[in-house]
Amino acid sequence: MKRSHLAAAAAAVLVLASAACSGEGGGADGPIKVGSINGITGLFQTPEVPQAVKAVFDEVNAAGGIGGRKLELISKDDAMNPQRSTEAAIELIESEEVVALVGSSSAVDCGLNRATYSNAGIVSVPAIGVDPACFTSPNIAPVNPGPFKLLTAMLYYASETLKHDKVCMFYTTLPGSGGGIDAAIKEWSDLTGKTLTVKDTSVGQGDPTPYLVKAKGAGCQAVLYNAQVGPWFAQAKTQGMQDVDFIMGANSYTDANAEVIPEGMNAYAGTEWQPYTDETLPGNDRWARVVDGSKIQKTAFSQGAVMAADVFVQVLKTVKGPITRESVTQAFKTMRPIDYPMVGTPYVFGPGDAHNPIEGSRFVKVQDRKWQVLPEDFIVPGRK
Repeated sequence: MKRSHLAAAAAAVLVLASAACSGEGGGADGPIKVGSINGITGLFQTPEVPQAVKAVFDEVNAAGGIGGRKLELISKDDAMNPQRSTEAAIELIESEEVVALVGSSSAVDCGLNRATYSNAGIVSVPAIGVDPACFTSPNIAPVNPGPFKLLTAMLYYASETLKHDKVCMFYTTLPGSGGGIDAAIKEWSDLTGKTLTVKDTSVGQGDPTPYLVKAKGAGCQAVLYNAQVGPWFAQAKTQGMQDVDFIMGANSYTDANAEVIPEGMNAYAGTEWQPYTDETLPGNDRWARVVDGSKIQKTAFSQGAVMAADVFVQVLKTVKGPITRESVTQAFKTMRPIDYPMVGTPYVFGPGDAHNPIEGSRFVKVQDRKWQVLPEDFIVPGRK
């Protein structure tokens, strides 16, 4: 049994290597097939992401396509299931013969499929990079800063913008993310010379009281937090912690969360793109037109989808000759940086073994149970 599994795995690698060499991915005519792995069902659901990517492609197709060829998005739902995610990648590469993956939004795709993408010589431009492998792989480059660059920005905002000396962290840690969190904290410490007063990564979904008592006892002036919002802030108010600045990650930046935060609490969130709740911000007008035109839910994730699709189209237009998997990969590996106003730094893929091109965060604060955009521009730690 073990021998047959090894043989099957070896055969899959040979097929993928052959595909990379032959330049599979759509040939010289017909639609340009583009893949995406998304969470449509399961614990991490982002149905608006492939919808927004398709809306951008529809826009391009209505204008004549790319060199007369239409863009065709093929999205696979992995339901945050490892087996389904690996099968989806193989199907897209071998059966559908896509030229690239664009706008993926899976919590497990990068870690499971990074070797598959490298073996196939195909690039992936996720709308949402989640786990560390999304940012440490030669053939993957997301359009978002990701949770770890965002964490560095949040820490930097707490200590350097809000001027707090006692910065604390109470986090839920997902499997495999501990190393990324530690690296983010180290980057902040190296930049500022400061250290966390409290670091607790054992927060669960139960009673938050023990954590808040611990934070209050330690004199925390700023608390970074990433778990369930309602019970946490209700108990924080009960504990009399109205003078503490609570800073949450992008996952907490939703209208529903703003509505459950009690009056008088200081609740901030770091965003990866221009805050989606203000359509007048640079780049948001473009995104709003796309999602409004297709009646797609307005979320930060749909911002990443529009950006990933726009970046892909822009790079695709630089390809000289037939558009194949090989030529698309080459175009991304040699592309010039793209300034995209919805994020803090230019996007570039490039030839390296790791890619985390987007850095920085803008911050919002709850006022009257709604998110208000704060006046600072993107906070990019270490850059003036």
